[in-house]
Amino acid sequence: MSIILQNSDKFPHLLKCSILRNLSLTQQTEFLNLCELITFPEAAEFLEQGQPSPGLFLVARGSAEVTRVSSSGQSAFMFFSEIGHCLGDIEAIAGKNCIASCIASKDTMLLFLPTKILLDYLSDLTFVRNFAAIFLERMESNNSFRTIDKHDPIDLRLRSYLHFMSGKTLTITKSQKNLANITNCSRQTINKELGKLREMGIIDVQNGAVIILDRERLAEGIDQP
Repeated sequence: MSIILQNSDKFPHLLKCSILRNLSLTQQTEFLNLCELITFPEAAEFLEQGQPSPGLFLVARGSAEVTRVSSSGQSAFMFFSEIGHCLGDIEAIAGKNCIASCIASKDTMLLFLPTKILLDYLSDLTFVRNFAAIFLERMESNNSFRTIDKHDPIDLRLRSYLHFMSGKTLTITKSQKNLANITNCSRQTINKELGKLREMGIIDVQNGAVIILDRERLAEGIDQP
């Protein structure tokens, strides 16, 4: 007879995630087990900018990339969402459309909690405080990203963005086209600047991904928030 594992059994590390901080073990377990498990064998979008969010998505395994398309049609990277991070929750609670799109990376697993159940948790003060703390962290992260001076020389802008994006993972799976959009320069310029960093032994480029080899040297000369 096979044993059916619940989410709390499959992903015990999520019992310590920020949204469940200081809740009882019973409450933490109940929350995870109320969620629906969604798997992504290939990279795929699960939240679309301009469309409603059906609820909260919790990264159980893998990661998700959050991007936003400007009014001019330019796609801009915002941040990577790693294990234990929540997505779509603010829009779901507010009843507003998503301000950005979220794309799950290959082999990512998400736990999904519908808005109706999520709203019930807002009656718990500890849960609300956790939610507020997460929102504050997002604001701080967003402000840090915005502090990168668009008028800095391209080498400093690129270093700043790479340093920011490598805060969670040293492998940055952004194409040179995306990096060019982020830093507001040409793809050829990005290729040239990445080549310089590679020659210095600060980064490596493999299969289209930028791998940070020396984050301390990468930060030299940039203003870190």
